[in-house]
Amino acid sequence: MLLYVLGLTLCLALFMSPHASDAASSMSTLELGNGVTYYGETKNGKPHGYGTMTWGKSKTYKGNWIAGKRSGQGTYKVVTRGEDSITELKYEGFWKNDKKEGKGELIIKEISLTGEMQEARIQTGTFTKDQWITGYEVRHITVADPPYSFVYKDSNMSLKILGDAGNILDGLKDGYFFSFTYQKGKVYKDVGVGDEFSQKQFSSFIKSVEKEIKPHINQFEKLAQKL
Repeated sequence: MLLYVLGLTLCLALFMSPHASDAASSMSTLELGNGVTYYGETKNGKPHGYGTMTWGKSKTYKGNWIAGKRSGQGTYKVVTRGEDSITELKYEGFWKNDKKEGKGELIIKEISLTGEMQEARIQTGTFTKDQWITGYEVRHITVADPPYSFVYKDSNMSLKILGDAGNILDGLKDGYFFSFTYQKGKVYKDVGVGDEFSQKQFSSFIKSVEKEIKPHINQFEKLAQKL
């Protein structure tokens, strides 16, 4: 029995050691020029698997790679300094061939050099070829009136509200909003400040679609808190 166990252990060691060696050798540091550095798994001299790439001090990507391109899930961060502001970008989600592709969340913030928030935007949902396609978008421009823009869209319905964050649904019912646009199939409602409309009839419409739009409005308010 002892000889059997020793033999089995030896066989397992011989079987596993090449794979362990391959795994260790796949972790590499690549100096790609112009301040670009990569550390992680590689194949044929290119990022392949999981790793982190940095472009100087301004950009980083940590996540999955295929044949030298961001593919799979990962996080990308960029900080850009302008003449009077700093822009911070962060995307967490899926990639394909170096482009945002699939589920993800993009946050962009523009901050003055003295630290005040000037503008912020969040997009969450589905991206295709770097473009946001479906889901939620919330924008906050601190000096704008109204300060917030809320958008939801999918293949069946679109919803856009301009106004302020907090108690959005009650504001629609009471007339405290800047503009409201809803479209689903042949149903289209577009009402804004300065338009001639009956608040009573509009409130009635809001109540008729309340069950549908309330979850989206709740999500608007949650996302606004991130900004």
